[in-house]
Amino acid sequence: MKHRSTNFTKTSAHSSIALMLSLTLAACGGSGQSADTTPVPPSATAKSAVGKITGFGSVYVNGVEYDTNGASYDVDDASASDDSALAVGMVVKVQGSVNADGRTGSASSVSYDDEVEGIVEGLATDGDDPSIKTFTVMNTMVRVHKNSTNFDGEDDAAFSFETIMNGDNVEVSGEYDGDTLVASYVEKQDSADDDFEAKGTVTEYDDAEHFVLVLKNGSTLDVTLAAAAEIPSVGIANDQYVEVEGTIPDPVGFPDSILATKVELEDDDHFGDDDDDEVEIKGILSFDADTETWSVRDVTIAFNDNTEYKPESLMDSIADGSAAGLTVEVEGFYVDEVLQVDEIELEEDELEFKGDATVLESAGPRDGTIRLSFGMAIGTVDVVVNSDTMFRDDEAMDHFDLDSIMDNAKVEVEARWTDDGLIIASSLHLEDDMGYEIKGPLDAIDDVSLTVLNVIFSVNENTFFENGAPVDGDYVEVEDEDADGYADSVEIED
Repeated sequence: MKHRSTNFTKTSAHSSIALMLSLTLAACGGSGQSADTTPVPPSATAKSAVGKITGFGSVYVNGVEYDTNGASYDVDDASASDDSALAVGMVVKVQGSVNADGRTGSASSVSYDDEVEGIVEGLATDGDDPSIKTFTVMNTMVRVHKNSTNFDGEDDAAFSFETIMNGDNVEVSGEYDGDTLVASYVEKQDSADDDFEAKGTVTEYDDAEHFVLVLKNGSTLDVTLAAAAEIPSVGIANDQYVEVEGTIPDPVGFPDSILATKVELEDDDHFGDDDDDEVEIKGILSFDADTETWSVRDVTIAFNDNTEYKPESLMDSIADGSAAGLTVEVEGFYVDEVLQVDEIELEEDELEFKGDATVLESAGPRDGTIRLSFGMAIGTVDVVVNSDTMFRDDEAMDHFDLDSIMDNAKVEVEARWTDDGLIIASSLHLEDDMGYEIKGPLDAIDDVSLTVLNVIFSVNENTFFENGAPVDGDYVEVEDEDADGYADSVEIED
């Protein structure tokens, strides 16, 4: 990439000049004097971050590679020794520091706790998008995506988007979009595991052995404390936010009650009094019309006159409420249980691809550019991958990276544009089926072809135009299922 080469050349030139100056100053120093020319690295910034894990080799969260040597681990309320207890897609909290480059840092602690654990019920495939499935777990609606949800099985290596079924006992990590839990990680539990978990607010506590747990989506569970159940040292009280662990009397039927063996106090927004340094969180923007407050991953956020918006138009979208549902990265300071926003940046995925990938440039296993081609269609698309890209391979025991991609490997990619026109991959998923797909803005269309992101597909009488014929500028999804260069379907998207 010429832009990077130019930057490197300028940097090298400046470094050479600095080196010559330092040598000259050292040579000209007076008797008994010496000049210390060792550069002093910029100090790191203490930070707490919440986001999903996108890779390992250290832990990658929110685009930062955190060195975890010496870090402590709290995974599902138990201590762990290293990263092997974690997985891509888990939403974690990292406490530590970030270096001046903004891309590397050091973790002092990493903590993870699933959102819900229970039996899959009501599994259904989305009628408009077969890459999406929904189901309920412990009265919680869960949405999974073929590309952006990581599936794992404790004793079932084949567990995946395709094989998940009703009756599976799963734990889910993700974030809420309204009343739906959008899963970034789903783990099938051991077949002998009969413990279930749910989080919510205590109500109707009768000072004895029963209360009602109100979940984040507003649904409820009747909770009965088992004999010798473990409860918080301060006791149980209404309005506490807790995690309840126990068994379900009827795990096959609709779970509306739980026999609790453990009730534990939880932070309902990830952060606490010890987060007095800079904090960072990435997730879906939510707006509560009743309180007129914004939040990300249940963390209440507040804007001020000094808040920086990227892009600037995001400020208008927040002002009129249309930003709800967008994915953003927020930085600021946590004060009185509210994140005061210094900077908010849009991270919304706008583009999707299924194509053949070749590594065009690599500066490391998680930093480079891939080139996508689309069979007999004319044209290619270059996509940048970085530390924020979630790499997935359903067939591999370990998660892969750029070093693992063979030429012309079939991949599915979710991506977004940057302000300077680059396309950045949010997720990259190895695929093994035929066919090609592009979702993006339509550049041009006529009687014989259409062009999306400079890739040209032929059209003929067999091309199915869903939602009518598109025009230049429409956002479309083009599918070439038989890989012959002709668009089999063209759908106008929102």
